Amino acid sequence: MITSGAVRNLTPRLQLFNSLPYAYPLVFLWRQTHFGSSMATRAQKRVNLAVSKIVPPVLVGFMIYASYGVTKPLCIDYLIYPLPSYNRSPRVGAGAAIIVIYYLLLIPMLGTYFRLLYNVVRNPGYLPLGAERLQADAAEKVSKPSNERRGWWSSKSQETEKVDTALDLEHGGNKYPGGQGPKGDELSLESFYTKDVFVCQDDGRPQYCSTCCQFKTDRAHHCREINRCVAKMDHFCPWVGGVVSETTFKFFIQFVGYTAIFCIFVLIVTAYFTAEVRRNTGSVNPHWCVCLGLGAFFGFFTGVMTLSSIQMTMVNVTTIENLSRRSRVWTLAIRVPEHLLERLWVNESAWAPTFRMVSYPPEGSISPSQPRPTDSSTTERHVFAILHTSPGENPFDLGIWKKPATSHGLQSH
Repeated sequence: MITSGAVRNLTPRLQLFNSLPYAYPLVFLWRQTHFGSSMATRAQKRVNLAVSKIVPPVLVGFMIYASYGVTKPLCIDYLIYPLPSYNRSPRVGAGAAIIVIYYLLLIPMLGTYFRLLYNVVRNPGYLPLGAERLQADAAEKVSKPSNERRGWWSSKSQETEKVDTALDLEHGGNKYPGGQGPKGDELSLESFYTKDVFVCQDDGRPQYCSTCCQFKTDRAHHCREINRCVAKMDHFCPWVGGVVSETTFKFFIQFVGYTAIFCIFVLIVTAYFTAEVRRNTGSVNPHWCVCLGLGAFFGFFTGVMTLSSIQMTMVNVTTIENLSRRSRVWTLAIRVPEHLLERLWVNESAWAPTFRMVSYPPEGSISPSQPRPTDSSTTERHVFAILHTSPGENPFDLGIWKKPATSHGLQSH
């Protein structure tokens, strides 16, 4: 059994070993020996990615089949122009009404689904990669064949993200002391400390992804399937071919809502006329039965997803955040207004801070007992108080009227 302490002790030597070109095969074997579970994880990732490519065309095929089953065998062959075997008089009004309602429900469902697929591919909400990751990717392309490079990087990404905690700034690593990010990321860091508040680590630094080599925006999450950080990631969904995130959640909730209504309608119509035909003839139409089954399965599935998505929207959490919503503690860096700084730096004053503070641009954390710098550069600095929420408290809870309009990218643009 490899302990976390052993991994931390071996990590520096492994990083040095990684830099040798001839060491790639040996390190790969070492990882396979000591991290056997990563094989299953990588296999699961490949399966998820493969399924995400297959499922969308299959779903479109189901929609086409359901359209045929409801239009031709049910509405035309049974209601509008009944086949002789049914021995029934035409019911043109009922057949026409079902066709009209069916396609009125189908059009918005298809529209939101195709728009969702388009945004998942063209605007998935990926965060930009850091310079070190880009350099590593470029080096891998030069030094290794594509198939070996793919396996190596997936192994590296998982180990860095889940095992190599000694170098992971998400877990308080000291690879970049003094609150500084990797070289070349100063502009990225500036995008945080020019805000009034941002989610941070205990030392005041923004959350950092050691796989993407980049600071993570508030509520961003690293997706293992695509090996990228995603802005306000909700979940990886094979049904829509990729990641549901800040840029796609609006279309996702529209799609599952329209699909639930559509499937319930198909379920009711096919169940009613299947029961009617069975009473009169003792047989059933197989196309109706298939449509009934599809309507029941997808109606239940998308109905649950719709209710769950609405519930999370009302409390402004993602699926990932919802798993620990009642116990999670958020760490926030909140900017101290300029007019309060003078009072905070007087140790004998009642205004003296009892919480940790950090100053940006980064020069290290500021202790409450330290005197305030008096040089002219202080006027350009940003001082933040590092505060923690109560367990289960959501700093993104905006109130009942603003939640649906602002959470998950639902606001109008």
